[in-house]
Amino acid sequence: MASVYYLETVIPKSALHTHLRFGFEIGRAADKLVVKYSYAPKRYEGADAEKLAYAAFERAYPSDEIIEKAAVLGALPLNNHITLSLEKEDALIGTAHRHSPDNVFEIGADGASPGFFPVPITPGRYALVLSVHAILDDEVQVRLEADAI
Repeated sequence: MASVYYLETVIPKSALHTHLRFGFEIGRAADKLVVKYSYAPKRYEGADAEKLAYAAFERAYPSDEIIEKAAVLGALPLNNHITLSLEKEDALIGTAHRHSPDNVFEIGADGASPGFFPVPITPGRYALVLSVHAILDDEVQVRLEADAI
C-alpha cells in the first residue's frame, strides 16, 4: 500500500461549524483509494453536559414551547461530531456523515463505500474535507490517512 497522505492533528473548539480542507496529490493511477479517518474523544464527559443540552433545545424550539427535562436528559450523552468528504480538483467524490469516530472508506472505479461515487483513481489533486458539526471538548484529536492501492 502506498500512503499518499497522513496527518495527525488537533481541532480546537473554535473550529466549530467550519470546513477544514487537507489537500494531497496522487501521482499515479491506482485501483482504489482507501481513506482511514478517526477522531477522539467521541463522547463529551463535561459536568456541564445537561446545561449545554438544555441550551441547544432552547435554540431549536420556539420560545413559547416548554422544554421537558426528560427530553433534555434523553439527548445525553453529548458527542463531538466531525464528518468527512472527499474531493478531486474541487469536484465532490462523496461525503460520509457517519457518527462513528473510527472509519475506513474505499473508493474505486468498480465500487465505493456508501456516500461516495465510484470513480477511477487517477493522478491529480485530492482533498479530505472535515466538517466540524460539534466540538464540546476544548480540542479533538484527528487522524487522517489516504492510501492508493
